[in-house]
Amino acid sequence: MWRHLFKVKLEVCIDSLESAINAIHGGAEELEVCSSLAEGGLTPTVGLVKQILYMVQNIGTRTPIHPTCTKCKCAELTEKPSVNIMIRCRAGSDFCYTPLEVETMLLDLVVMKNMGVNRFVFGALTCEQEVDVDICAKIIDKASPLPVTFHRAFDICKNTLVSIEKIVKLGFDRVLTSGQRPSVEDHEAFQIISDLMGFYKDKIHIMPGAGINTDNVKKYVKLGCPLIHSSCKASREPKMGKTLSMGMETAGPERIYYTDKNNVIRLRCAIRNELLPIQKH
Repeated sequence: MWRHLFKVKLEVCIDSLESAINAIHGGAEELEVCSSLAEGGLTPTVGLVKQILYMVQNIGTRTPIHPTCTKCKCAELTEKPSVNIMIRCRAGSDFCYTPLEVETMLLDLVVMKNMGVNRFVFGALTCEQEVDVDICAKIIDKASPLPVTFHRAFDICKNTLVSIEKIVKLGFDRVLTSGQRPSVEDHEAFQIISDLMGFYKDKIHIMPGAGINTDNVKKYVKLGCPLIHSSCKASREPKMGKTLSMGMETAGPERIYYTDKNNVIRLRCAIRNELLPIQKH
């Protein structure tokens, strides 16, 4: 018998060409392309998007199988990954945007759309932490016919059910969420995502993200989530011995964060192993 009969896709968020290459060769089905993941992900540069699109269009069959993995057959991945673009003009968790900020994001969206991307990622709230229907409608309309994901702005909405009803009605086909908690590791986060799946899985794709790892991903796959979101990140020290504080103060030594190919492979293996047939003895 089978645990599940559907395919679970892995979306890896990246903010550099190095990370994009690692995610692709690790077997990610989708890339959420951003700049500045340390700030939660902002609109990427045109140059980065152009490089990633070129690379995606020119890759052959991927063979990212992990040498210790003999069960999940990761090497079977041959499809080109979807390139999903974050539209977010500034850092911070204040998703209440001014008219000028909205104009900037709409212009960015049009440029990226004309480049041939596959999807957009966006979210806007009112100052009362409700879904901003007017701004979101403008983004949905300008993005059409490309689909749009509502990002983790959802996690600070005051009323979960009212908010997701608005998101569905607006035409978003996915919502990225950590269960309105800082991480999906939180027990209450799992319960909220479980409730969302129970009520809305036939209306919108619920995509858990923030804190996903090879252990906790299993329960979200078992829950029936069709998509998983992760950065699969690792870190290293800068090549230069001396660093300079750029902008906001940072605590502790500077680290460079990037998507690690082996972390992508391990996460895909964990997902796939939950989809393998259960052997009867």
